[in-house]
Formats: sequence, structure tokens, C-alpha cells
Amino acid sequence: MPTRALILICLAAGLMTARPHAQETLSSVQRELDRVDKEIEREKDLHKTERKRAGDFENEKASKLKALQDQLRLTQGKIDSLKRQLDRARGQKSGFKAQAAQFQARQKDFVKALAKQIRDLSAALKKDFPYDRDKRVSDLEELANAIDNGVVGMEDGLNRFFALSQASLDFAYDTEVYRGTFHGADGSDHEGSYVRLGAALLAFAGEDGKTAAYLARVDTGYAWREADLAPETRQDIFTALKVAQGKVAPQLVNIPFQAPKPVEIAK
Repeated sequence: MPTRALILICLAAGLMTARPHAQETLSSVQRELDRVDKEIEREKDLHKTERKRAGDFENEKASKLKALQDQLRLTQGKIDSLKRQLDRARGQKSGFKAQAAQFQARQKDFVKALAKQIRDLSAALKKDFPYDRDKRVSDLEELANAIDNGVVGMEDGLNRFFALSQASLDFAYDTEVYRGTFHGADGSDHEGSYVRLGAALLAFAGEDGKTAAYLARVDTGYAWREADLAPETRQDIFTALKVAQGKVAPQLVNIPFQAPKPVEIAK
């Protein structure tokens, strides 16, 4: 009896001692479970966040992909349009090349025609009024050679030709008086003044008041007339000189003029 009681007392004491330890273990387990639940909830939240982020990424990717595809379609459309424009430009370029070739050919023909026209005028001037003739002829021939050799361009050559032609026209309308020496047919020299009235008259009046001569047009070109001049002709030459010099009032003057004989055309 005492031994059994002792055993019961010991068991009771053991139970009283083990109960607080068991309660502490249950509390720890519960805390761990709570912690795990929180971790699980946190993982779920992270998973939801990741899924939302992944969804947003997919949506953004799809949107960007669509925009890129649209841009590619627009770019392809522009490329096709540029190709068509390039084809048209190539066709126009070919047409322009053909036109340029025609223009260059016409330009070459025009340059040749211009040089020929200048040389024809130069040849005609060789038979023209002899005053300053060599220079006028030389200027035209030099211009024609410069155009042929490409030294002077077409436009510049045309402008120079017009300028020389205008100078020839102006030459035919101006008046000039200058001092000089006249070489007579007998070899004698006479000092005096020359008077030129356009391309119609070139005359010499000697300072001795007697010698007079004028340039006359003959069948072979031009020749000086000095011998057997009528007194009226001499006086007209001296009067023309004084009028040109401004020594007398302007007046009508009979100027000597001699034309070549007309050529008879056979019928």
C-alpha cells in the first residue's frame, strides 16, 4: 500500500512537471504555424504581384509588338512608294538624258553656226570701209577661233558677237576728226586733219589749205581720190572738217561720194 501510494505520488508529480513543457511545445508549434501561414500569404501576395507584373508585361509587349508591326507596315508602304518614285525618277532621268543629248547636239550645231556667222561677217568686213578695218576683222576672227576652241562659251560668245556687231553699227553713225599725215600718190607727205563721217566719208584736208583728198569706193575696194578734184569738192571737204570741229555752224555739206559700177546680170 505505501509503495503504490508512493508510485502514484511520483506519477502525479511527473505529470505536473511534464504539463508545462507540453504547453510550451504547443505554443511553439502554433507560432511556427502562424509564421508559415504568414510566409505562405506573403508568397501568395508576391505570386499575385508577379502574375500581375507578368500580365502587364505581356500586355505591354503585345501593344509594342502591334505598334512595331504597324510601323513596319507603314515603313513598307513608304518603301514601296519610294521604289515607285525611284522608278519614275529613273524614267525621267532617261528622258532628261535624251533631252540633254539633243540639247548638247543642238548647242554644238549652234556654236558651229555662230562661228561661221562671225567668220562670214569678218570676210564681209574685209571689203568694208577701210577705217580701223584690220582691228574689226581681227576681233571677229579671234572670237570665232575662241568659240571653236571652247575658250569662250556659247552665251559669252553670243554676247561678244552682239557687242562687236553693235560697235560696227555705232561706227557707221559717229563722227571723228584726228590729225595725221596724208601720203600722196606722187610720194609727197602732207600734214593736216582727217574727218570721218560714219562709214560714208573719210577725207583729208591739208593744213596748207590746198591739199584735199577723199576715200572713194571703186570696183576693187577703196582708193584715195586727190587729183583733179573740182574746186567745189575741195571746199566741201574743208567745210565738212570745220563743221565736225565745231568751228562753223552746222550746215548741209555736199560730200564727195563715188560708188562702184553696178554689175550687169545676164538675162
